[in-house]
Amino acid sequence: MAFPKTNKASSVFVDSTVLIAAAISDHGRARDLILDGLRGQCQLHLSTLVLQETERNLAKKQPRALPAFEVFQATLLAAIIDPAPALVLEVAEVVNPKDAPIVAAAIAAQATYLATYDRKHLLGKKDEINTSFGLLVAIPDDVLAARR
Repeated sequence: MAFPKTNKASSVFVDSTVLIAAAISDHGRARDLILDGLRGQCQLHLSTLVLQETERNLAKKQPRALPAFEVFQATLLAAIIDPAPALVLEVAEVVNPKDAPIVAAAIAAQATYLATYDRKHLLGKKDEINTSFGLLVAIPDDVLAARR
């Protein structure tokens, strides 16, 4: 699916799969997206839940990546958006309840994109999410390509 071109100031909500990938590898599109946000080339958003999931999963599976994550975390703290419980409940009618807080936070942030590698729950529901909430769900490669 081709995404519409947006201006360079597009707003991107980043989920834990993207933050994990960016912390693990100093190359790749997830890292490029995070660095673009840190440079001000796009506006990044995340939630407290995303930070907690990322830290928990890295500590368990890739502890050597924790220092990179801590740098991202310290820089991105101002970008935290936590959704209202009512919005999470509304979103849970469209997506898996476990993923509803992520989609709801992206909506609350008024993000253009939800960047994720979660193929089963988020990318697999991208059409429903876009139709219901006007949010584009995409992998970092597609978000970066659409912004250029």
